[in-house]
Amino acid sequence: MPPGRHKSGKTTMQDIADRLGISKVSVSKALNGKTGISGGLRQTIFSTAREMGYEFIPAEESKRFAFVVSKHFFLETDAFYSEMYYQFNKQCLETGISTALIIVGNDDLARNILPPQMQMEDFNGVAVAGEVPDTFLCLLEKPSRPLVLMDFESGAVSACSLLTGNYHWASVITQLLVDQGHKKIGFIGQPGATKSITDRYFGYRRTLLLNQLPFREDWVLVNNDTLTGLYTSNIPLPRELPTAFVCHCDMAAYYLLGTLNQHGLQCPRDVSIISFDNTRLAETCCPPLTSVGIDTKAFARKALELLIHPELRDGNRRIYLPAALIERKSNGPAKATAQPE
Repeated sequence: MPPGRHKSGKTTMQDIADRLGISKVSVSKALNGKTGISGGLRQTIFSTAREMGYEFIPAEESKRFAFVVSKHFFLETDAFYSEMYYQFNKQCLETGISTALIIVGNDDLARNILPPQMQMEDFNGVAVAGEVPDTFLCLLEKPSRPLVLMDFESGAVSACSLLTGNYHWASVITQLLVDQGHKKIGFIGQPGATKSITDRYFGYRRTLLLNQLPFREDWVLVNNDTLTGLYTSNIPLPRELPTAFVCHCDMAAYYLLGTLNQHGLQCPRDVSIISFDNTRLAETCCPPLTSVGIDTKAFARKALELLIHPELRDGNRRIYLPAALIERKSNGPAKATAQPE
């Protein structure tokens, strides 16, 4: 029986519309899973229809999507991917779709094993956030099930990828530091750890090259465990310290601030910092971080659209979503290079 089709009883869509004081068209849209009405009104129509004995199978209620994310990313305290999930789940609920959060541990990724819930439940669509190995990603792919990758891409599966212009924005913020007079610029992050970090690293390298500025390996610092995702302030600083750093994310920048403070250095007086993600941490740390803002709500909205309407997908299509630089207090004009105490 098609979604929304009346099964038995005398109640009609017009009866429901009259009860709620809305049009029959709105009732029809809700019961048949069409767009054009709010999530709140849709749920009111569902509950009224049941109350009045109108039996139906709501289109959206019959759908269930999985949001898959590696524990490595989801449990970072800067909450970038948890915010992405929050937005995804919120928009699903407003559309009448249920979601399951699947956090994949390092052991399952290493052994290439799907979590039990993914093995037992047949989801209508899967969104994967934060990057997982290609071998694991292949386990999630099914011919008839839409798959959307959020904040990364892979050629191993047929899926749309929702991306930020990481290479471009890393070039932009590095150039901003150059324009502020910085000639010794470092990078915080492990190139090769993820595709997004790698793109940001090469965007940084590109701008150094175009401005004929020096690049030094000892100016590329890593302040997190690439396996667990945990960050630390206890890292050595180079003997000759850059006057600015491009950080791959707000959390890396936050812990770099701690490292600098341990050595008697202040930001931006001694070292300028610009980062990525514009999480709440960027607003609350001291000083507040200049950061590339990534719209997690836009990511969630586009992912949901592609899962609901698989016909919009086109193989391994890349979709770049807008970002914006949010300028705060963590960067400024270059001064003489300060040395760690």
